[in-house]
Formats: sequence, C-alpha cells, structure tokens
Amino acid sequence: MRGHVNVKKEKIRYRPVSVREILLEMKNLSELMIDLAYSAALFGDRDLAEDVIELEERIDTLAYLLNMEVMLAARDIEDAKILSGVAKVASAADKISDAAGDIANIVLQGIGVHPVIADIFERVEEKLARIRVPEGSPIIGMKISSFDSASMGIDIIAIRRGGDWIINPRDEESIKSGDIIIVRGVQEGINEFMEKVGERIRRGEEEIIRKIVWEDRFRDVIDRFVELKDMSELMIDLAYSALMLDNRELAEEVHRLEEYVDRLHTEFELLVLSSKFVESEAKGILGLIRLGVAAEKISDAAAEIAEIILRDIDPHPVLRMAVESAEETIIYVQVSPDSIIVNKTLREARIPEETGMWILAIKRGDKIIRPKPDTRIEANDIIIAAGYSQGKEDLIKLVSPKQEK
Repeated sequence: MRGHVNVKKEKIRYRPVSVREILLEMKNLSELMIDLAYSAALFGDRDLAEDVIELEERIDTLAYLLNMEVMLAARDIEDAKILSGVAKVASAADKISDAAGDIANIVLQGIGVHPVIADIFERVEEKLARIRVPEGSPIIGMKISSFDSASMGIDIIAIRRGGDWIINPRDEESIKSGDIIIVRGVQEGINEFMEKVGERIRRGEEEIIRKIVWEDRFRDVIDRFVELKDMSELMIDLAYSALMLDNRELAEEVHRLEEYVDRLHTEFELLVLSSKFVESEAKGILGLIRLGVAAEKISDAAAEIAEIILRDIDPHPVLRMAVESAEETIIYVQVSPDSIIVNKTLREARIPEETGMWILAIKRGDKIIRPKPDTRIEANDIIIAAGYSQGKEDLIKLVSPKQEK
C-alpha cells in the first residue's frame, strides 16, 4: 500500500474477489502495522499513528469481504470445516491489526509512553530507526531496490515525505532530500544504511545520563517487555510456519508460548505498577501497560492460527498459497557438521547480516529453542528462519553446504 492512506468506514458491498489475495493482503498489512505502530509510539508520531488506524479500517473491510466469500463457498459440512480455517486466519489477522491500532491510539489519545521505551527498543532483536535524508545525501535519487537491503539485514517500512507517509514503499520508489525513513532490522545493518545516507552514528550524552538514571528503576520492566514483544512476534512467525507446513509440533509450541507470554504479561504489569514512578510519569506508565496488553493480544492471535492445526482442520490450499506468496518466506534448514557456523553463537554467526534472514527458532532434537544472541549452534540443529526469498539460498549455503550442492 502506497501513499497517505485514506480509508473511510464504508458500506460493505459484495463483489467477487480472490480469497487468496484478501488473505495475503491481510497477513502482510497486519504484520506491517505492528512495526508501524511501535514506530509511532517510539517516535511519538501522530501522523504515522493516524495511518495505522486507517490501515486498521482497511483490514476490517477485508475481513468482511472474506467472511462473505467463505459463506458463499461452503456447500456442505466438509466444506464448512475446511473453510473455517480460512475464517480463523482472517480473524487472527484482524486481531493483530486491532492490537496495532491500540498501540497507535496511545499516541493519538495523548497518553504517550514512558521515555524508557527508547531503552526497550535498543534491546529488542529487531531495531527500529528513524533516519532523515539530509540535503546533498549520496542516496538522493536512488531507488529502494538499489540498496540491497536483504544483505544489510534491514527493511524500509515507511517514508515520510512532507506531510504524507509512504507505507511499505515499492522497490522503484526513489529517495528525495528531506525524506524521513523508518527502517527495521539488525543494528549493524541500520548503521550501514545510516552511513550510506550520510548520517553520523552517535549516542548523545543526554541519552547516556538517562540510561544511568533509569537503569535501576526500570531494569526488570525493560527486560520483561523486551521478551514480551519478541515472544509475541515470534509466535506469529511460528504460527504461520505451522500452518504452511501442517506441523503439529510447531503449533503445540505456539500454544506453550501463549501460556508463557500470559505469565510474562502479568509479571510485566505488576513490575510497572510497583515501579516507583512520580505523578508526572503516570500517563507514560499507563502507555507502557497498554503496550503490554497489545503484545498479549498479538500472542493470542498467533494461538488462534495454531489452533487450526491442533484441531485437525485440514488447512485449505488457499492458506498455504497465501503464506508461501507473502513478502517474507519461512525456511527450515539443518546445520551440516561441516558448516562454518557450528559451535558459533548466533551473534558470532551473523546470519541476518550474511543472508538477510532472521532466526525464528532452533529445533534441537525434541526441543524448540528460543534463540538468543549467545545461543550456540550445534551440528544437526534445524534452524527455522524467516526473511525475503532472495536470502534463502544464501542461508542454505551458509548453514548446509552439502544441501546447497
């Protein structure tokens, strides 16, 4: 979707439409909205928050259209059972977009989030950065496709130009002076992109002082929310992966993670409420609590997707087509004993930087491991990764050279 989104509540009129196209747009938009909503909260940007709300309206409309298609397509009980999975995925995507809308409303309702949010986003696995293109920047006039974002491990999710946002810009979009670009990805890739833009990488003295002041008061709050955010988004990736592969084990892992996230969320709320905040921080504290609620809603939506597999509902072929055709692909690859990443930590292996793929999970025997930077890779581990399709072959070459041959 491109340009300043302007979606109004409208009467829903039926028209023949591809179920696959609706599902694909709902999946891509709902996942994009999470990043945009967190960006709006992190940067306190009302315009971006408003666009998130408008995207939420778009997904609501798509959900209505999809439900009409499902009702018209069911001819008997067996059809209804299979198509219920399609409806379930649509409902989950709608709930993810609602959670993103809740985050955006923190900004629009003037609540805001506590400034500690900046420290939280320094610690999450995928960072968000807002980068202004200065006059005379060497990237002015360059198309997004020319940046080789996958090799840097980043994704340009939005561009602010004047008073409008270009959401999920296309590859042929050219960069202009004064653009404000929102980038998601690994820190090294963001730094590399900033250098291309011509923006100096620095950490201000004010930020260092802020971190010293807040470190003791909010250390546990920060740690809990980082895990809450990362786990809820991991669950979405694993749930879609379980659906695409009809994999009950992954679906069960998603449900185990849902219980874990529920506990995390409770701990997070208790920590926020028991933090020694002053009256002037009350709104920001409320904003943090609402961020936690939104993260839990995202995890609940992931559990709904996984439930399709756990209830032994055969995934409709259109579901697999939608996941496989999405902008990001999911891959399973086993680590060969001769791979150069064996016995390296994920930090040392630098897989996102080398391939543009993010590690979702590591399957080791009967156990699924939630990856951390210091997780050590072992021979015969099965790496579950997500990213753009062009990085798939690079990952196979790195992780399993024999398979690549």
